[in-house]
Amino acid sequence: MRWNKLLLIFIFSTIIISINGEAAEPEQVHLATTGTPTEMVIQWGTEEDTSAFCPSDNIVEYGIDNENLNLSENGNNDMYLWTTCTHTTLLSNLNPNTTYYYRVGGEGEWSSVYSFKTLEKNPDKITIGAIADHGTSSNAQETTSNMENENLDLVIHPGDISYANGAGSGNGIGDQSVWDEYQNQIESLTSECPHMYAPGNHEEDAEPYGFDAYESRFFNPGQNSFWYSFDFEFIHFVSISSEHDYEPGSTQHTWLKNDLEDANNNRENYPWIVIFAHRPMYSSNGDGEGHGSEIEFREAMEGLLFDYQVDLAIWGHDHHYERTYPVFEENVYSNNSGNLDNPFYKPGATIHIVAGMAGRSTYDGLEEPQPLWSAYREVAYGYTLFEATETSINYKFIRNSDMQIADEFWLVNSIEIQEPEENPKINYNQTNQTEDSNLINQIKELNYLETPLSVIIIAITAIFNLKFRKK
Repeated sequence: MRWNKLLLIFIFSTIIISINGEAAEPEQVHLATTGTPTEMVIQWGTEEDTSAFCPSDNIVEYGIDNENLNLSENGNNDMYLWTTCTHTTLLSNLNPNTTYYYRVGGEGEWSSVYSFKTLEKNPDKITIGAIADHGTSSNAQETTSNMENENLDLVIHPGDISYANGAGSGNGIGDQSVWDEYQNQIESLTSECPHMYAPGNHEEDAEPYGFDAYESRFFNPGQNSFWYSFDFEFIHFVSISSEHDYEPGSTQHTWLKNDLEDANNNRENYPWIVIFAHRPMYSSNGDGEGHGSEIEFREAMEGLLFDYQVDLAIWGHDHHYERTYPVFEENVYSNNSGNLDNPFYKPGATIHIVAGMAGRSTYDGLEEPQPLWSAYREVAYGYTLFEATETSINYKFIRNSDMQIADEFWLVNSIEIQEPEENPKINYNQTNQTEDSNLINQIKELNYLETPLSVIIIAITAIFNLKFRKK
């Protein structure tokens, strides 16, 4: 009886202390998208005294003048079995092509002032970053620093984010402070560019914790924490989970089929479909058990990617970079070079990317001989990005060590190629790149083949040039 009274006193005292606790300093600021161009989700963390209660405010003050944050929104918060409280606030009715300044917190503690820029209305292009298997190493920090110099509109991350569960604390929940360290480490990038995630195996802690940290810390616009989709200008993005049931008949498989069917019928508005998840369907890196191509995952899901003509699939898990040719069931549908004068034009199958080279220790165990479906592979740290227009995707793997474009390809859905302008902030070493062909230049000069006559002219010119060269 006495112990019961002492326990009640302890619990009551803890609650009182929590209620009267002071607001904590905001940190770990990061953005997410809802898929609506006039909205932005702002999240941040506060380190509380207990995991039972979060006394800190959920306020965002913002405006178009960094010295006059005259607008404000309230949000909500979420906690799991850790003292970090995640705050989430939605900003809506934002103006296009506008820089907004903001700070987060409340009367007790305010953050510094950050900023983000909304997309312009009907932009000519968007730029997307894609990395996986990041972590907190010096290599990961170099990747983040290099990505900050890009004009990124969005970053997608196919899992193994902080490696908190790989820290070996031995208490079943991993070292959750690694999550805090990681999110503070990348705050300079995530506070100005929205990030969207898929769960990896290192997001799962031992039971009963499971994916609690992942679910608590990251927003997504879907009804399920582990698979969702959103539209972002020219692209329909789909995030799925290789860590949950994906077999035919499962909730996830049924959802994906319905989502891809709708997306494929909506190509007029969103001409590209890009899917991302953690474990790769195609990988020639057999460095250790559980790596390389995930055959069961591929057998369950690849048919959907083919049936609904998914354009790109971006994975992680294996710590290297690799790109396939357009492939289905290990059959190559196009072995074009993929450069601008020989792009992949409606290839009929998905190009797969392994982007697990963002910072965690690399895997050197590339299989030999290189599979026929593997177009390019390299063991090196770096990041990937792609510029998308209505008619083209230009994808690049950029190596950290020399900032060289190690691999690049073009995917086009129309002869009317819209080539994005070069990013003026980055001066890449482009020794591996080729110049536009004469035919592509002719296409541009004739205003992207706007009339049937221009098609005939180019065809005749190409035939004439071919005969002339033979002579």
